[in-house]
Amino acid sequence: MGTEGFVGNFIKRMTVKEIVKRLPNASKENLIKMTKMAEKLATIPQDREKAVIVREMFEKGHPSLIYALKVLGKLHPNCRNKFAINLVVNHLLIGNGARENFRKKEGFQPPASVLISPSMKCNLRCQGCYAADYVREDDLSLEILDKIVKESKEIGNSFFTILGGEPFMYPHIFEFFGRHPDCYFQAYTNGTLLTDEVMKKLVKLGNVALMFSLEGFEKGTDARRAPGVYKKVMDAMDRAREAGLLFGFSCYVTKNNVEEIVSDEFIDMLVDKGAMIGWYFLCMPVGKNPTTDFMPTPQQRLHLKIRRDYIRDNKPLFIIDFWNDAPFVRGCIAGRQFIHVNSRGDIEPCIFLHYASHNIKTATLKDALKSLFFRFIKKRQPYDENLYLPCTIIDNPQVLREAVEKTLPYPTHEGAADLVNNQDIRGQLDKYASEVRNLYAKVWAEDVKNDMWKTTREETRLKREGKIVD
Repeated sequence: MGTEGFVGNFIKRMTVKEIVKRLPNASKENLIKMTKMAEKLATIPQDREKAVIVREMFEKGHPSLIYALKVLGKLHPNCRNKFAINLVVNHLLIGNGARENFRKKEGFQPPASVLISPSMKCNLRCQGCYAADYVREDDLSLEILDKIVKESKEIGNSFFTILGGEPFMYPHIFEFFGRHPDCYFQAYTNGTLLTDEVMKKLVKLGNVALMFSLEGFEKGTDARRAPGVYKKVMDAMDRAREAGLLFGFSCYVTKNNVEEIVSDEFIDMLVDKGAMIGWYFLCMPVGKNPTTDFMPTPQQRLHLKIRRDYIRDNKPLFIIDFWNDAPFVRGCIAGRQFIHVNSRGDIEPCIFLHYASHNIKTATLKDALKSLFFRFIKKRQPYDENLYLPCTIIDNPQVLREAVEKTLPYPTHEGAADLVNNQDIRGQLDKYASEVRNLYAKVWAEDVKNDMWKTTREETRLKREGKIVD
């Protein structure tokens, strides 16, 4: 980085630090001023557009204003500062520019987030967990974790999602967080190991957000996880809120809980608890005996979208519906916007797509990103003009089959190859994909009629014509 870039990044950090000092008492007017500042600091056009959208939402008194004030006013100062500097400045403002420079130099887009599973060890055994069939004795060393972070920074990424297993069973987790004070982490946790001492450590670090896993209220959560887990999560949320930690929740969406986890009662409870973000992941056919039996039906998947829209318009909570939000990111993001390094070091394009061609212990992240396997998947994205059909596994299963056949990646655990080789699950996936396609054809047609996703649809056209490269 030249002198000009260094000075520019220094100015960005100093400007945001000055803004952060005023955050606890931020008014609506000051928040609007901050979006104008963010627009000026943005390094790429897309970021400037986002700042304008946020400003317009603030001006209209959208619930996101309440959400912003909640985040800014209730976090511990250390957590608030790390969120602003590490995530907003280092990862977004500076990182986006670095990733754009990487794309121009290397000819493809590097991931905007790296997911890491340091260990697959867990104190629970949840039905349908994608991590359940990995070998639990293989933990990544601190040296390998440091290597992942170092190589990620080189491509412009300072944001990491920590998974497992249960992240807080990894014996070196706090040392790892502490070794990288300029990065931001979100840790997905079952919430059962978060003692007061753990909360104090997290506040002192400041650069970790917690995402608590829930299946709904007590009956559903305890049925999948273990008796008493729900109450432990509720208690952990209370203590996280009191400590000033940023936290949210993650829901595993099945055909049995989809209505409950997007109900007003459930969302209002989480807002009252202090949750600031929520993730919804569809139950996936993974593991030694993959099946679609527990997946939400196509109609339930659409219900999730409808409720998501309602929640965003009416609740002070930011939620991500990983499949229905695909039009925001031009379809599938596996290998393109994120990658996963499992506890054995295998570099996978997605936490659910359990194939790899490289291992971080003997290769680099860049090697995997340039591999035939990753390039095949990225070249095919988006798989369909209808961006509500993003997934390589459940919406476009033929893509996964072609990728395995033509690029020969290896399965990363026993049973992973069944998605490709087992005729029974192949038939289930083809049937499900056909039903989703028929249902969402009407949804996409209505969106196009209303001129939604105009920029995204134009990017899709340019991608298909080879005029832009991921």
